Amino acid sequence: MNKFYLKSFLFWFVLLVTAILNAGIREATYKPLLTPHIGNWAHQISSLTGIFLFFCVIYLFLKNTKENYNKKSLVIIGMVWFVMTFIFEIGMNIFLRKLSFEQVLQTYYFWQGETWIFVLLSVLFLPMIIGKILKKY
Repeated sequence: MNKFYLKSFLFWFVLLVTAILNAGIREATYKPLLTPHIGNWAHQISSLTGIFLFFCVIYLFLKNTKENYNKKSLVIIGMVWFVMTFIFEIGMNIFLRKLSFEQVLQTYYFWQGETWIFVLLSVLFLPMIIGKILKKY
């Protein structure tokens, strides 16, 4: 296996830790303050901060990796991260949070103010966007 793909696969766990830290900060700080006043906005803010944090850590990963990569490899790792994140999220919601499949599906309803889909799409597209910013392809 290409070293870049292996490193990228393992780097997904950095994204996972980043997401958990982002959620922990949300739950411990601004969610209790915002929820009584403006409802679900804490999750929407957390989605924005999560995407920003993902941008930062992916940028650092791609900038500092010694392995060569191209546009095709960035598309592939974006798809791998997307699938890994999707499977993790579905599993966590069903097995840990004990949500029904219908409740999990509702977390993707952006037309009802849910913003999770944008976080998920960010892990798909950020590698390509950052690769372009770094002029690596």
